[in-house]
Amino acid sequence: MNASKRSRILLAILFAVLLVSGLVAATRHSPQTVYPAPVAPKAVVGVPTGEFDLGRPVYRLPTVEVTVSRSEELARIAREEAMAAK
Repeated sequence: MNASKRSRILLAILFAVLLVSGLVAATRHSPQTVYPAPVAPKAVVGVPTGEFDLGRPVYRLPTVEVTVSRSEELARIAREEAMAAK
């Protein structure tokens, strides 16, 4: 095999390697940060009263019931006072 034929084969192999590596680089996906879609806050259902305060409508919101144990609440207050005293 003469030098001219060998250099053509090496040049063809080099060209093929460069071509394949370029194609692989072009198809590789770069990692991207995926952010979750924003979630809309739950709407609070209110009933308009027909009144306005500072130019904005006033709404009557549904009743919220809260149940608390007196002994647990007194214990919580005592803990908060103890932490504040430190």
